[in-house]
Amino acid sequence: MEGHANSVEDRLIDGLSFKLAPGASYVQERKSVTFHPSGSNSYSSAGTKLIKLNITGDGWLDTSTFRVMFDLLNDDNTTTKLLRPLGGPWCFFRRMRVLAGNQVIEDIDNYNRVHEMFSTLTATDSRINASAEAFGQYWNTRDSATIALNASTLTGIKGGQSQTVLFKPLSGLLGQSKMIPLRYCPITLEFELVNNPNIPILSTLVTSGTDAFTASNTSVSWSITNVQVKVDVCTLDNSLDNSYAEHLLSGKALPINFSTYVSQTQSLLSSADQGQQNIRLNVTRALSRHKSVFVTLEKRPDLTITADLPLYLGRKEWNNFYSPMQPYAKGAYNKYDQEGEFEFQLQLGSKLFPEYPIRSHAEAFYQLRKTLGVQSSTLHNFDIDSHEYRNWKFVLGIDMERVLEAGFTGINTRSGDILSVRFDHRSSVAKDYATSMRIILHADCILEIRDSGVQIFD
Repeated sequence: MEGHANSVEDRLIDGLSFKLAPGASYVQERKSVTFHPSGSNSYSSAGTKLIKLNITGDGWLDTSTFRVMFDLLNDDNTTTKLLRPLGGPWCFFRRMRVLAGNQVIEDIDNYNRVHEMFSTLTATDSRINASAEAFGQYWNTRDSATIALNASTLTGIKGGQSQTVLFKPLSGLLGQSKMIPLRYCPITLEFELVNNPNIPILSTLVTSGTDAFTASNTSVSWSITNVQVKVDVCTLDNSLDNSYAEHLLSGKALPINFSTYVSQTQSLLSSADQGQQNIRLNVTRALSRHKSVFVTLEKRPDLTITADLPLYLGRKEWNNFYSPMQPYAKGAYNKYDQEGEFEFQLQLGSKLFPEYPIRSHAEAFYQLRKTLGVQSSTLHNFDIDSHEYRNWKFVLGIDMERVLEAGFTGINTRSGDILSVRFDHRSSVAKDYATSMRIILHADCILEIRDSGVQIFD
């Protein structure tokens, strides 16, 4: 031991180093810039649904400061009818696209569900901080089993009034750390609103014998106005700016690596055998550097169940990640199908991920943590407890990288082999099963910025 210790190279510790921190005098100016949408500035499910924001200029876009801001307006002027959003601002959007130089860089379908899933998979403090920029609260499913059904359980936006909210889009390009030269790489951000106005909000529900969220106290009419992008743009000194220009004019590129998401949805047929569901799905999108796969199930709750209404009222297609061990009896909030069984596994050619199928919630949770790179961390956690994971926050994750800590080590699925998903479930009792499966692919990409335009490699 002594010999090894003596061979360790000494370095000056930070506490004894008096070098000044490096500066950045080449950045001459930083401005907080606002970009507005082209066309209409009032959007709704029944009206204009596509929001298009063009982000252009001569400066360098600081993606770390990127936010989308809008006003959510309660269009029902009745003072007693409150508009109650069920999640973050992203829950109003079914699709998001990011274009660079008029080329599609990212296209995320079921955007509200994808964003909500990754929001749930962040640390609780981060989710709370994000809510401070958003509506300030979430529908508290953790306590919902004891919530009385009355209009005071969840505050909302009064009739005729609006609330201003901000959020950072779930975008690989807009979430990576490199600045983007807008002169050579103008950005277009598109959001498409949900088709059904009830999807992102707590909608009306009339039940006998309870003071529920009824047509007299609940608004189902809303619109989005005053949409903006808030972001910082930097100006470089002429020397550095010209050096990048010369670099590009010489035919060279500025590469930006990032990771993005691709969403696929598959409807599931009801099994004739009420005790078993066997799912076999092929992934339709091939990628060069496939980092990981996330799989979730959806099952719409039965809203006629009065005993379970506090639990199920806030569940929509974008925030309900169904578990095959959800309570199998109506009103049985804390009862699990403990005798039921499930198996989950991916296959690419002859390769299996993992080698042996996942057969328990405990192993599924471990694999999810490994996929997110926090399996050995005591500092990172999810906004998920064990009870939620066995009920409505069930996310399956499989890492497909050769090296967990390195980039661009993901599996190539362009070789001709088909990536397939296998999920089998056997219940000990007769029950309903998942109605759809959502697959989210996570992959490395490279954007090359050239003088002649941009090119994406995925």
